[in-house]
Amino acid sequence: MDLNTTQAAKDQCKIDSFKEIPQSLATDVNPGYSNPGTIQCNTYGTMTTCNRVGAVNIPASSTTYDVNDGLRDRYITRCLEAKGFGVKLARSCASKAEEDKALADRAAGQFPECAVSLPQ
Repeated sequence: MDLNTTQAAKDQCKIDSFKEIPQSLATDVNPGYSNPGTIQCNTYGTMTTCNRVGAVNIPASSTTYDVNDGLRDRYITRCLEAKGFGVKLARSCASKAEEDKALADRAAGQFPECAVSLPQ
């Protein structure tokens, strides 16, 4: 199958997965950490200088993720397999030469060493 047919099947399976398994967003919150440290002062004659020592401020952060993401990925894999595709995880091709070899492997019915995707 050509790349356009593969991409169309993948897109349709992804659309179907969102219909069957809706997003369920959750947020992990890291409260951060703040320690004002201490003030140390030194006097030299009539002059006093003070410095803050040991102050730490790590701001709070949050990460939002889809709880159903893994389930939807499995749905897409099963959907593609039901359409006759073989599915395996692969890294993206890093060069034009790798893409050309991967496309030749696909045309010969072999699993390519890397994944080729259409430009967005």
